[in-house]
Amino acid sequence: MPGRAIFAVVAAAALFGTTGTARALGPDGTSVWTVGAIRIALGAITLWACSPSKQLQPAMTGVNRNLVLCGAFGAALYQPAFFFGVERSGVAVGTVIALGSGPMFSGLIDLALHRRHPAMKWYTGTAVMLVGVAVLVAGGANDSSEISLSLFGMLSAMAAGLGYAVYAHTTSVLISRGVGSTEALASQFALAALILSPFLIASVVSSSDVGWVWSTSGIVMLLHLGVLTAGIAYVLYGWGLRTLHASTAVSITLVEPLTAALAAFVVLGERLSAQGWMAGVLILLGLVVLSRSQQPRDSRTSPSAVS
Repeated sequence: MPGRAIFAVVAAAALFGTTGTARALGPDGTSVWTVGAIRIALGAITLWACSPSKQLQPAMTGVNRNLVLCGAFGAALYQPAFFFGVERSGVAVGTVIALGSGPMFSGLIDLALHRRHPAMKWYTGTAVMLVGVAVLVAGGANDSSEISLSLFGMLSAMAAGLGYAVYAHTTSVLISRGVGSTEALASQFALAALILSPFLIASVVSSSDVGWVWSTSGIVMLLHLGVLTAGIAYVLYGWGLRTLHASTAVSITLVEPLTAALAAFVVLGERLSAQGWMAGVLILLGLVVLSRSQQPRDSRTSPSAVS
């Protein structure tokens, strides 16, 4: 039923939107490398557990292996880049920039690989979003922010958008080759966890206190990030796409930046300057236009939502 499908996609987007806040509420002393590696590993396990076939072989055969490897690097890039972005720019701003730059990079990937020129809405949305980012960097995300830190945060969030675009595009291609969406994501996430494992080990070795991993707040944070936002959320999103047209699902996922902004404002007490608000509105407007430019030919080949 469309109503249940819409609810599933809204729930998925809302879960995605809690990612930055969940990390911010976690214990002190956490490393983005540790959190990112454990999160993506738990996401892979959850997706595999929810897979009807419980098999990842179709995604790992023949030329699909190279696609999975490419998508895994994108998923591995997304994890630390996103957490660096929200750490330095704030949850609301970092999430919106990561979301907005994802469709921008998707258009560039289509142009580079398929010589498929984006629609005019893509150029318009990209221009508006980049103007918003420039305004934000010039003024700082908060009154007390330093421009250098803001710039690093913006670049990190945009790197997350690039990582998302890579594994979303790879997922689309794998689905078009007959691989289930859950299996495609699970295989990429599992390999991404392996890619991040050396950074995880280095982070653990260099840290004087890794006890937070086994603390109650640490376990709750990791389970929320891994099982809910990187596992169940993608299952719900994929289930919703079986009924909804992909363009409808893409529009619904705009609930994610709204959830992130509301959580940052209410739970974390984040505040923006007047210039920051203006920049945020521009970035969100650009994201809306970019989302409307995403008109997949078939819902089965729609890229997954971000986060």
